[in-house]
Formats: sequence, structure tokens, C-alpha cells
Amino acid sequence: IYTLLEHDDVSAIIDLNLRRSGKLVYNDMEIGSDGVPVCPIGRKMIGWGKCPGRQRVKWRCPAKVGKWECPHPCSPSEYGRTFYTSTSDNPRLFPRVRRDSKEWKQRYALRTGVERCIKRQKVDYKLEASEGRSSRHWNIRVYLIAMCQHADAWLEEARKANLPSLDEWFASQLTA
Repeated sequence: IYTLLEHDDVSAIIDLNLRRSGKLVYNDMEIGSDGVPVCPIGRKMIGWGKCPGRQRVKWRCPAKVGKWECPHPCSPSEYGRTFYTSTSDNPRLFPRVRRDSKEWKQRYALRTGVERCIKRQKVDYKLEASEGRSSRHWNIRVYLIAMCQHADAWLEEARKANLPSLDEWFASQLTA
């Protein structure tokens, strides 16, 4: 699925399942729940930009970037330890959009809204229980469900605006 999404230039917005494994490890480096590598002393590494030619993100040692003395340095280099992550290596673990960004939160909110909509179609309107065999039957059923969802949204907006209920509206139309 991820290869197909990458091929079609789609950014996957998929949360990590931390219940399954406890902690994530990639190339002997622990990865935090937000997709940021964690150095051996437990501090998040600092994002040092993207390498556009190789399609990867560079991360640096927090001690060397912050100019503080690390009690257990993991690299003898003056530059400090560097680590690279690439979406093509593991699109679920390292998506194109960083998990700790504002864009991620906006896209994730849209995704959950779509999931609620699909759940309403499948479960509440019993789309999965349909016994239609032809594509025409399925198309008609999906269109009818979409109209019902739209009517539900109208009624909810009318309720929020304190407009009269349908029964009251019909009664007023009959007396007029």
C-alpha cells in the first residue's frame, strides 16, 4: 500500500501502533512516537534539514547542536553523530509530513472525519449488508446514502440554529 501511495505521490497520514511493539527501533536507533530518532542518552535528535538529492532527512546529535557536554558521547567526531531517515525506506515510520508538525495535525483531523463518514455509510446505513450484485445497484445505494447524510447534516444545522422541527414546520405549512 505504501509503495502504491508513494508511486502516486500521496502523503500517507497513518499513526504508529505503539501498543504492539512498545518502542520502535530502526537501524539500531530508537525512534520516538513522533518519528524523531532518540539518541542513546534518551534525548531527541535535532532535525538538520532535508537532503533533496537523496530524498532523506538528516538528524544530528543534540549535544553538538546545543553546544553542551554529553555525559556519554556516542561519536568521537566534532560534528557529532548523524542519522538519516528516508520515506522510501519505511513510509509508515517516516512519512513525508512530520508527525509533530501543524500540517500533520490538520491532515489527521481530515482523515478522522473521512473515517467517521465511511463508518456512517457502512454501519449506520448498512451498506455492507446490501445484497446487490451489480455496480448499478451499489452506485444507486451509495448515492441515496450520501443524500441521507446530507439531509442529516441539514437537520443538525437547523437544530443548532434553533429552527423549528420538521413536524412544526409541516404543521405551520398546513395551517397557512
